[in-house]
Amino acid sequence: MRKIGFSPYRDGSKEILPKTYMINQRHIQRKMFFTLINSYLGEDAKIPLQNRHLFKKDLFSIFIDKIQSYFQFYKFRPEKPQKIVRIYTHESLLFHQFFKQCKDAKARYITKNYLFNSNFEKLLGYSHPAAELIQLIFNGKEVKMMLELNKVFTHTVYERIKREANKKITLDMPYIHINQDGITTRLHPRWKHVNPKNLQRRENDIEDGFLQLEGEEIDQYYLVYPKTDTFKRHIKVENESLQHLKMIPYSFTFCNRSKKQCKK
Repeated sequence: MRKIGFSPYRDGSKEILPKTYMINQRHIQRKMFFTLINSYLGEDAKIPLQNRHLFKKDLFSIFIDKIQSYFQFYKFRPEKPQKIVRIYTHESLLFHQFFKQCKDAKARYITKNYLFNSNFEKLLGYSHPAAELIQLIFNGKEVKMMLELNKVFTHTVYERIKREANKKITLDMPYIHINQDGITTRLHPRWKHVNPKNLQRRENDIEDGFLQLEGEEIDQYYLVYPKTDTFKRHIKVENESLQHLKMIPYSFTFCNRSKKQCKK
């Protein structure tokens, strides 16, 4: 199963980035990566996609910069006393564990008198936006990130369509269900290549779709794949029983825009 993310490699990190139609430059691939990741994050934790210079850095550095932006790493004594609004007790333990394992010099310095707890376990219910980001790249023992691309893609498609009005939309991994006017549509996003001239490569997906149409209480079935240079329009597939399903291309070309924020 395909993965995306980064892992430690020598003195730095090794990136595995998604590739698809018109996304062929490394900084655009990173932007697309964070377009996918932002679907998991609250508004305060999202990576700003409009900053094109940000994506010249590697994934690890982008995460670290964003996490550190919540803390006064640039000064150990603030210019003005700050009123304590809320104390993040559980989050502070996570922060110290993460910074202790982080190779960034400032993070290591601020935790130089802190001992790493090899038995540390992450908790549920963290509320600080920095904790959202840390949980994505820190498993409690080491700093790395490897996510299943199918799951991330499905979540991204869901976040995009759930805003549509007059529809009940639910995420039931690995499917997305849309209920409108008594009609139930099942979307099944898959990160696979589609060649309209050779659909036999997707034969298993298609056969499984028709089986679900026959055996379950759904009215429509759509297979969603990344858009390619040959797969730009939806494809209607029909079987011997005159049932039909559709194969839908999903495009990330909006990530190539340099003057507008990538909002998808």
